[in-house]
Amino acid sequence: MAESQENFPDFTKMSNDFYKQWEQSMTQWWDQVIDSPAFLDAMGKNAAGYAKARGSWQKSMDDMAEKMHVPGKGDLVRLARICTMLEERLLRQEDHILLLQDRLETLEKEALQGRIEAAEARLELRDRLQKMEDLLVKLADAPADARRRKSAE
Repeated sequence: MAESQENFPDFTKMSNDFYKQWEQSMTQWWDQVIDSPAFLDAMGKNAAGYAKARGSWQKSMDDMAEKMHVPGKGDLVRLARICTMLEERLLRQEDHILLLQDRLETLEKEALQGRIEAAEARLELRDRLQKMEDLLVKLADAPADARRRKSAE
């Protein structure tokens, strides 16, 4: 039985070889087709024809939309651009407002700190004035006490 299997050709190897040859020949053929000026000219004309057909179809759709009093593609594109510009402007305004809020918060903190410092300074001045007033009262009372003592002696 082993001898009979050796007599059969290896179909897997043949299949792989055949596929490689086919792939190589197809690659060479496509390289020739793609490099061909006639092919490139035909592809260019095909693309131009498609663009022209697409343009006329779009124009007919816009005309039909205008007759039906609904916005066409051009109207929607303009509206989308306007919305995008408005969104960008709104985002810039929001950023500006956030910046102003930060500045305002800083100014409020500084103003509050200033008020606290002013109140502390007033309290210190009040204490100093009270001490000075007490000292003046003592000084004013001192000569009267000294006179009373002299007259009592």
